[in-house]
Amino acid sequence: MSSSPRDTAAAAQPAGAAATLPKDTSFRPLSILVGSAYFMEQLDATIISPVIPDIARDFGVDPLSLNLTMTIYLLCSLVFVPLSGLVAARHGTRTVFSWAVGLFTVSSVLCAMAPSLATLAVCRALQGVAAAMMVPVGRTAIVHTTSKAQLVEALAWFITPAMVGPMLGPPLGGLFSAYLSWHWVFLINVPVGLAGLWAARSIMPQLHHRADLRFDVREWLLAGAALALLILLIERARHGASLPMLGVLALAFGLCVWLYARRFRGLASPMLDFRLLRLPTFAAGFWGGSLVRVGYGALPFLLPLMLQLGLGYTALQSGIVLLISGSIAFFTKTQTTRLLRRWGFRRVLCYNGVMCAAALAGCALFSLPYWGLVGITAFVSMASFFRAVQFNALTAVSYSDLPREKIASATTLNTMAWQLAIMLGISLSALAVQWSANLGARSTPADSDFSVAFVLVALFACAAMPCYRALSARAGAELSGHRAP
Repeated sequence: MSSSPRDTAAAAQPAGAAATLPKDTSFRPLSILVGSAYFMEQLDATIISPVIPDIARDFGVDPLSLNLTMTIYLLCSLVFVPLSGLVAARHGTRTVFSWAVGLFTVSSVLCAMAPSLATLAVCRALQGVAAAMMVPVGRTAIVHTTSKAQLVEALAWFITPAMVGPMLGPPLGGLFSAYLSWHWVFLINVPVGLAGLWAARSIMPQLHHRADLRFDVREWLLAGAALALLILLIERARHGASLPMLGVLALAFGLCVWLYARRFRGLASPMLDFRLLRLPTFAAGFWGGSLVRVGYGALPFLLPLMLQLGLGYTALQSGIVLLISGSIAFFTKTQTTRLLRRWGFRRVLCYNGVMCAAALAGCALFSLPYWGLVGITAFVSMASFFRAVQFNALTAVSYSDLPREKIASATTLNTMAWQLAIMLGISLSALAVQWSANLGARSTPADSDFSVAFVLVALFACAAMPCYRALSARAGAELSGHRAP
């Protein structure tokens, strides 16, 4: 393949330096390309839920055994994230991104053709590996090739499609189950993947950053074991495992974390560089972003169940609520930039963070009469606006003070933490609903049980407030354009 002008420009720079794009090149095509990959990944994580009974029936297995396909996808999509920066540094962002999109597309087709549960699990593992390489590498390319003045909007264009994925997944999966077949929940990735492969050739830059990275087998194995045990612990707790089993898993997880910490202290350039948390802006994005994602990660799971099981709405009606509220994120891209320019990161994160927590707590009031579907849709749409502003601001502030050579490591840490936070939010909310129903001696959860869960996850969003308040008034001023007095 002949080299493009973008390749030449990137190759002329030393390793670890940011690529200089031509002046007439916009950041939006790259952000939309990576955002589409992120959308595909997030959609695939949730769209399978409504068709699990159909897959189980075709394979002749118990529906609960299909949890393996979801767990192994999440596990691989996290365990292989630490390798993304290393692989991209060696082979280039365009090469790795293109191969990841291609693998995700091919494995999606293989999932649709799977004749058994074992085959489907293997194909889902391949999807997880591809997902671990796609988004971190793409986000690293965005931050490297975008000026700080445009980074807030560039990251907003990237993250917006991902917010729609979890909202769109369940209703779309339900439509496929009702009118087509479960195979289409995987085949829908094919046109998106092919379009991404075609676009990556001309849009994705070929960057070789952080060539000093070294692969430490023990670090990766210990980190992978700790992540695997944590995911297993969360999933077992979510599905009501016994306390002794949970205790054994927790002890094993603690042991792996201790061994990893010992190994980490002796590494000069670790794949998971927790020393970055010494930067106040990155720490605010890391901890604050994780806590608020515990709350809003549970929303696509809790809300449809509350509407259908608690309030008696149909699956189609709950899907419409999610779809309309999810689409609100598309209208916040420019609004986030304007808000940050006027008020700065600290004020926006603090005041909008209060609204995020209040909106989650407000969803608990849906159990009261006279809301109506229109009122619920309007309220959830308002909550989606606050969520989008917060996610956009948190993603941007994480990169505001980072050296260029640390971008890949920061992306790896944030990707893993935020994905785990979403899983934790779903698990905790499921436990809260179940415990509330058990205390009320109800075999089926009522609307009040879902209200308890919404209050719980709202507390996590509140817990993020000290992270925002710790920022200075001038934090991220170069990104936001805000001039603090």
